[in-house]
Amino acid sequence: MRLPGLTGLRTRMCSQLALFALLSASCTPLHAVWQCESLPDGLWQCSSTAQPEAVQAETLSPDAADSATDLTDTRTDPLVAPAPAVTETPDLAPEPELTPTTAPEPAQARELPQPAAATDADTRMQEPTAAADTTTADAYLIPQAKKLVHSNKQATENARWALCPPLQQTPADMPDSSSSKIDLQADSAQASDGNVYTLEGNAVVLYGPQRLEASSITYRQEQNELTAEDEIRFMAPGLIIDGEDAILYPDVEQGSLKNITYSLIDAHGRGSADSLNLTDRDHQRLTQASYTTCPPENHDWLLSAKEVDLDRAEGTGTARSAKLAFKGVPILYTPYISFPIDDRRRSGLLVPKIGQTEETGADISVPYYWNIAPDKDAIITPRYMSKRGLMMAGEFRYLNAHNEGMLSAEYLPSDNQYNNEDRSLVAIEHYGNPWPRVETSVVASNVSDDHYFQDLGKTLVSTSQTNLERTAEAKYHGTWWGLGMKVQDYQTVDPELTGTDKPYKQLPQIVFDADPESRLLGLKFSTHAEANYFTHSDGNIVKGSRIDVQPRVSLPVHKAAWYLDPAVSLRHTSYKLDNTSADEDDNPTRTTPVVSLDAGTFFERSSHWGQTNFVQTLEPRLFYLYVPDKNQDDIPIFDTGDYDFNFWTLFRENRFSGPDRMGDANQLAVALTTRILDPDNGVQRFSASLGSLLYFRNREVTLPGEPVNTDDSSNIVGEAVLNLARNWRVKSELQWNPHSSSTARSGQHLQYRSGPRKLINLSYRYRDGIQEQTDVSFLWPLSQSWHMVGRWYYSLNDSTTIETLGGLGYESCCWGAQIVGRSFVNDDSGSRNNAVFFQLELKGLGRLGKKVDSALEHGILGYESSY
Repeated sequence: MRLPGLTGLRTRMCSQLALFALLSASCTPLHAVWQCESLPDGLWQCSSTAQPEAVQAETLSPDAADSATDLTDTRTDPLVAPAPAVTETPDLAPEPELTPTTAPEPAQARELPQPAAATDADTRMQEPTAAADTTTADAYLIPQAKKLVHSNKQATENARWALCPPLQQTPADMPDSSSSKIDLQADSAQASDGNVYTLEGNAVVLYGPQRLEASSITYRQEQNELTAEDEIRFMAPGLIIDGEDAILYPDVEQGSLKNITYSLIDAHGRGSADSLNLTDRDHQRLTQASYTTCPPENHDWLLSAKEVDLDRAEGTGTARSAKLAFKGVPILYTPYISFPIDDRRRSGLLVPKIGQTEETGADISVPYYWNIAPDKDAIITPRYMSKRGLMMAGEFRYLNAHNEGMLSAEYLPSDNQYNNEDRSLVAIEHYGNPWPRVETSVVASNVSDDHYFQDLGKTLVSTSQTNLERTAEAKYHGTWWGLGMKVQDYQTVDPELTGTDKPYKQLPQIVFDADPESRLLGLKFSTHAEANYFTHSDGNIVKGSRIDVQPRVSLPVHKAAWYLDPAVSLRHTSYKLDNTSADEDDNPTRTTPVVSLDAGTFFERSSHWGQTNFVQTLEPRLFYLYVPDKNQDDIPIFDTGDYDFNFWTLFRENRFSGPDRMGDANQLAVALTTRILDPDNGVQRFSASLGSLLYFRNREVTLPGEPVNTDDSSNIVGEAVLNLARNWRVKSELQWNPHSSSTARSGQHLQYRSGPRKLINLSYRYRDGIQEQTDVSFLWPLSQSWHMVGRWYYSLNDSTTIETLGGLGYESCCWGAQIVGRSFVNDDSGSRNNAVFFQLELKGLGRLGKKVDSALEHGILGYESSY
């Protein structure tokens, strides 16, 4: 029934009930923080129950999984700022790669989001793999600050909770969220003097999208007091609360609820509290609160606190006597903990990491996050290694409308395993857009010794680094032209490289490019020019300046079924050299014309295979190139090498990678490509290409020490990609030497992928006289809950295992665990690094233990975390 006088009554009960909904999720020290979802690339996203749709933005988030131990690697990812969430320490990077990445377009005013602690974030630093996790005490828990946009987010979320029983749902007849009226309903109702309304039997209060049920509800209008008794149930979208009794004062947003239990439907979370007391709009207290994502009657893991205070004005919460138990065994306890309850960042401890390797021994890192300003933050990380001592690491990051970057350092005094010498690493990465059309970048790093990465690196990638690049660059982009200047230096960290083996420094390089859109009589003009000054750490070898200019004119004609692109260019290169011998020219020059003709046609036909329709294309292509022979033996090699020969090398105008050599040519590239396309959506199901170079004269121009090439044709190059149905993909590359009737190079890869837990990779790589390797990796379910993972990367030439990886994983509704063993070659001497990874994942809460997913993502092509 609807009581007279109450229809259309406007109170603040809606706000009060919404507040209860939010608070009930806060009955642990980690509030509504526990709606965490696994993203397709293995990262985590956590969000509040009241989270709005994320707005596109570029953000930085601290990345703690490897940041404290390997500060040289970065990755650029498109991100979105999320609502508050408590998450695991974010990763600042993948494996260390010190080559610069392309600076992304700077955003408008941007802000550093908060880092994450002890939960489900495995994120990477924006703009633009290991030690491990355990307990925190007397600390802040930092919420995650990144959200990765992906089209199948919901499918991933559903798969994550696939082992859970069906969730309790809110009724389908919930009230209209747009309604501003309060409806009171009951089996019987009475209105007495003093505007006291009493509802008995199946009493219901409806307001907006919320519903309050109880055996008895009394509303005293003068006191604006709402009392509910016996079998209270409050429901809102995504939330159900049950309790014994409640007294609410909607006007002042005060009141209390007793003996509540709650369910967060979207987060698969539930919990309880003895009481919830509301002091005012901004201050609330819960006592004896608990939280878990396990199904009813299951407490595999449980987070509890004796007392929780929430201060919405400051955006913080505090919990006392907080305890995390797994299988009834306490694994984390802190007498006091502070945590954020909104999207304001807070300084504090991130999730500690614990691991062990042969190089470091026991490895414990405790990162501290420092929220300096909205566009600046830092992570300071003490790292203890039982075999080596105490290392201090730090990382400062900034992100604003015109600049973004990172400064990082590591310092290990008196390394016990390195003659008690001090060891260090310093790195900087900066990208800027100080003015329109202007880009700047600085990417540089330095280590104290050549063995730093072998001893303190964590992966095959990091330990095999040869040179650390140091580059500073500025570019101006005009409408049809561009100008750039770069200085470049290297630190060689491979002790086997000495003297002339080390790369040259460029101090500086100036590059000019012009490509106007306007044409004269159909002719297209373009120009490339650069000026360099090269120097070397060995002061006795040749150094000097170089100017290289190549204007080009072409007459491209493109039609629907064919194209023709004749072109002529003139390349002039001049040098001014120092440290040359008496019989060498210190001012050599070279001028060579370059003539090319690129032509191709397109054919297609519609056909079918059984009931399957497809479109097949046939794309023949000819590319003729003429460059006269010019003796270049008097020109030194500063930054030039051979291009790796593949299908696309057939169409290059120069077979060398730099200006120090201009390859002579009188050759014709003959190539054919065919594709099979789905006519409904244009998806390419199959492609194959075959091509070769026909030489009409010897190639006299070579790099020092290389013989003249006298063959009348190149290797025959072929490549094919086949997508079999939805689960199979085959890629094949082959180079056949027709002169020796043998395979010069081969690469084969077969992948089967079906769902998040079925993945097999089979690979074979071969280069005549250089390399022959096999690579087998898999991720496969053993049952509904168990899966296994493995990799075997083997060199047939050396009869050596390059890397092995193997492990088991278990997953239930609310938790999962993985243990992985890994061994890989540490350096050219064949020494190995062995490690064991263990990770306990409490779904909706976070990870404890060494980070396994990072190792698996780098070791197994196509691996994605399911958590």
